[in-house]
Amino acid sequence: MRGPIGVFDSGVGGLNVLKKCVELLPDESFIYLADKANMPYGNRPREDIARAAFACADTLFSRGCKALVVACNTATVTAVDDIRALYGSRVVVGLEPAVRPCIKQLGKRGYAVALVTQATYRSDRFNKLLFSCEKKIVPIAVPELAKLIEDNVDDISRINDFVKSIFRDYMDAEAVILGCSHYTYITDMINAVYGGKIKIYDGADGAARRLKYCLELSGELAKKGEQTPKIEFLSTYKE
Repeated sequence: MRGPIGVFDSGVGGLNVLKKCVELLPDESFIYLADKANMPYGNRPREDIARAAFACADTLFSRGCKALVVACNTATVTAVDDIRALYGSRVVVGLEPAVRPCIKQLGKRGYAVALVTQATYRSDRFNKLLFSCEKKIVPIAVPELAKLIEDNVDDISRINDFVKSIFRDYMDAEAVILGCSHYTYITDMINAVYGGKIKIYDGADGAARRLKYCLELSGELAKKGEQTPKIEFLSTYKE
């Protein structure tokens, strides 16, 4: 019960998920792993993504983590089911595009743009989700975007023109779904593109709430005063 919660992503994107988890679970400790050696996941073959995700899960569980958050949409659609099968007794929570919450709030004739990675775009899991949405979700895969965000996170304004170009043909959309944890870094830019008249959805809050629910269900939720919460950061690097 006193073990930390592991969170991983290919880089800085999952930090937004970590932030939500810390806010919702202030008595828990966390280990965050940024798999920079394999960044970006979204442009890689399925086998490479799965291999990287398994390695991250193994690293975090070997450090005594009681639960795992796959804070990456691409890794979730590719490998979360296999990770759950491999670690059957552990809580494993994935990150998915917030399609269902968005659909509930769309107007009868409205539509939403789902910004995703290439790997998510071609995944069976994501396409099954889209199939149930009556063509109200328009998916857009932007191969370069996650890497651009990662490389420019210290001054995200440098990619402003590129972000504007993505939505040029979708100015009548009612909502934007952020289907990659990195994309939360361009939320303000997307708002500016639409003059503040757009609803933006991401899966971070839902993942954090799911994590809390699963820990409560398994009896592993940390109680106040049980431990001194801390956050440890790890990273892989390209050789």
